[in-house]
Amino acid sequence: MEENTKTSNNKFLIIALTALLFLLIGYTFYLSKDHKEALQFLQDEKEQIIGNLTAMENKYDIAIAKNTSLSDSLTYEKEKIMAFKDSVINLKKANSSVLRRYRYQVSNLQITNERLINEVDSLKMISNVLIDEKDSISSQLEVQTIYNDTLAAINEKLAEKVAIGSVLNIKDVNVTALKMRSNGKYTETNKAQKTDAIKVEFRLMENEIATPGDKDAFIVLQKPNGAVINAKGTFTLSDDTELKYTDQTTINYENAELDVVLFVERKGDKYEKGTYQVKVYVEGRLVGVTKLELGDSFLGL
Repeated sequence: MEENTKTSNNKFLIIALTALLFLLIGYTFYLSKDHKEALQFLQDEKEQIIGNLTAMENKYDIAIAKNTSLSDSLTYEKEKIMAFKDSVINLKKANSSVLRRYRYQVSNLQITNERLINEVDSLKMISNVLIDEKDSISSQLEVQTIYNDTLAAINEKLAEKVAIGSVLNIKDVNVTALKMRSNGKYTETNKAQKTDAIKVEFRLMENEIATPGDKDAFIVLQKPNGAVINAKGTFTLSDDTELKYTDQTTINYENAELDVVLFVERKGDKYEKGTYQVKVYVEGRLVGVTKLELGDSFLGL
């Protein structure tokens, strides 16, 4: 009787172990399937990122071919995308954390991509309009030679319009001589000997397609004999020429009109009677010139 009981127990144990083995094999297969699906998902994510970067590369190629003033910036951004794409392609083990970080970087690159492409399209549109205007003027020159001088001036203005796509301009340059009163306040004067300071004001004009950010502005005040007043140092023009300057400021430009004021206090000898040249430069380019007339004081007062 005991022998039969042991045999029965052994059979039950074998059946239980066999069932457990099949369950373990099934669970292992299930985990393996999930793992493969997860790897495939990560691989698909990686391929999508590479596809997005390739699409941005192609957009930059098209924009660079338009040969605008933004070509250097476009080439630089394209090289950044190429380097980033190489790092994604060479990624050996992709995981959700790494791909999430890569997707964030792709999003930032897309924002820059869209901004630059929009600027290129704006410049191209302006260029096409100006080309049409220039062609129209050229046809008039062929038939109306009597207006050569006038049309040449218009053509020059059109050339200046083309430059609007990449440079800034100013308007309303005002220069005021000031004297200091006994209470420390300044009032206007036109007398050389009374001038204690010179105020230069101008308005930086709106330019929607210019690159926002810090812009360097310099003013050059010249005595009647041409010497620069209170020269602080030198700056470089767009043609690499170096000039002395009287004062300088850095403007935070955000594509909107902006009033700028520079205040130059007298140092050393008093001003002489005569005509003073006042020149304004922005980003290494002469954008404004005006004069300040200072006369003699009556009886030295």
